[in-house]
Amino acid sequence: MIKHTHTQKRIIRMTIFIQMVLVTMFFTIPLNAHSDTTKERSHRYGEIAFFLAESDLYDARLILKVKDKIGLTNEQEEKIEDIMLAHEAFVIRNSAEIKIKELRFASYLKSEPGEMDRRQVEKYIREISKEKTDLIVHCMNYLLDLKEILTPSQLQKVAEIRKKMKTLWGEKK
Repeated sequence: MIKHTHTQKRIIRMTIFIQMVLVTMFFTIPLNAHSDTTKERSHRYGEIAFFLAESDLYDARLILKVKDKIGLTNEQEEKIEDIMLAHEAFVIRNSAEIKIKELRFASYLKSEPGEMDRRQVEKYIREISKEKTDLIVHCMNYLLDLKEILTPSQLQKVAEIRKKMKTLWGEKK
């Protein structure tokens, strides 16, 4: 059995908490959006997109939506579409894997208290955390890859468009 100091336990708990917050903040809304209406989905997804825009990171859908206004070339458009499709496939597979592992873990936790092994509990938690971390890292790389495709001028135009959209969106609240 692994013995952790109080500080190590706090760090582990904080790391798991941060991972959960990041996953929830960036991905839970878009992934669960299939059950919402298009209007509700775009509203919630817009909240996340605004956060990303503050970081000068933009989702492929926004970039493709304003492609004519920012002067996107056909080559850039194809690259963005390819990256977007690969990203969505990864997110679907990874999210399904996370859900399966969470269900297995929940099932394990329902076992008799005497049958529960701390090492097995830790193994489940580490596997789930690794999948969620992989998802976060992949999504950030996806956004950074998209950013690298755009020229500085195009990034500036997207930022200006996003700023206008944010102003309009804020007025509708």
